[in-house]
Amino acid sequence: MVLIQRCDSYDKELILEKIKEVFDKNGGIEKYAAPGLNVVIKPNLISKKSPDAAATTHPSIVWAVAKLCKEAGANVIIAESPGGPYEKPYLTGIYKGTGMAQVAEETGALLNYDLTETKVTCEEAKYLKTIGILTPLAQADRIINLCKLKTHGMMVYTGAVKNMFGSIAGLKKAEYHLKMSDYDQFADSIIDIFLQNHVSLNIIDGIVGMHRDGPTNGDPIHTNVLISSENAFEADLAALDVICANPMRVPVFKMAYARGLCGKDCSNIDFGNGLKPEEVKVPEFIVNYNEEFKNLYFKSGPLGKILQKMIRPRPVFNKKLCKACHECEKCCPAKVITVTKENKAQVKLEGCIRCFCCQELCPFKAVTIKKPLINKIAIRSRNK
Repeated sequence: MVLIQRCDSYDKELILEKIKEVFDKNGGIEKYAAPGLNVVIKPNLISKKSPDAAATTHPSIVWAVAKLCKEAGANVIIAESPGGPYEKPYLTGIYKGTGMAQVAEETGALLNYDLTETKVTCEEAKYLKTIGILTPLAQADRIINLCKLKTHGMMVYTGAVKNMFGSIAGLKKAEYHLKMSDYDQFADSIIDIFLQNHVSLNIIDGIVGMHRDGPTNGDPIHTNVLISSENAFEADLAALDVICANPMRVPVFKMAYARGLCGKDCSNIDFGNGLKPEEVKVPEFIVNYNEEFKNLYFKSGPLGKILQKMIRPRPVFNKKLCKACHECEKCCPAKVITVTKENKAQVKLEGCIRCFCCQELCPFKAVTIKKPLINKIAIRSRNK
């Protein structure tokens, strides 16, 4: 069952009321939090962004979930591995900047500083049958996944399923980008990582989402919804319907459908007596699709390879905005970015795998994804 709630404010008392309804509709708070249970809240804390930037899960939602779980007697931990290094000083800055430190102070929840990983295994995985994830997530009795509704430069959309990529510690995420640079293969790895985490409940913060150039440098947009479900794939399909996006053009859901993990759309999803996606659609939400030219017209051959090279989107660095902070250089999986004080950041495009981690993690919005005109024409020729 997927619950869609209309919500147009982050007022804490309003959010508390909405989150109480989420628990009630899914069997009661005691199903997720009880004395002695270790409950791990996994928000999206991709970078040190203020809540108003709409890049991270809003603290009022984390506060409401933590408060209710603590009142039920559970041990509550807020755990996340953001886009940078998985180190205590970096985490401290992230927790403070995103409002999580205040949430912990007000609710009694703990902020995770356990930097260890634990090996987990999942036979349902396609590629990553054994991986290391954050220890608190591996040891949790319940995981409550609090994600943000956003676009994504590489994966088109990020929500409940993609949020669990944050269970991989720090810069090790770059290894997955490098080893699985093909978008469909990387999408399958995202699915595998999600399956390795035994998530109990998913809540999508779509009160203010992010469109255009997400997941960090896009524009906030009022989508005015909270979407929740024990089934992350169905919650995301509902969110995609709300923003008028085609799931089969989103790599994670194209591959999930091929693996039998979800449907092609929302037609078979139970929305109970609540709202349906068509009642809360946001047609002005802009989604940038990422199909390669070979998937549109040419599959192989010399001409196809030349056209693929011509049409591929690429990162472009704005020298005026670049502060030579080296974040893009450190996070680049392919190690093709260099930074100098004189010329700022530069990329060797021949080695670029188009993961767009540089755009995702740039704190100064100095990186944009540029699509050649031929790319825009070809992509636009397909119906949304």
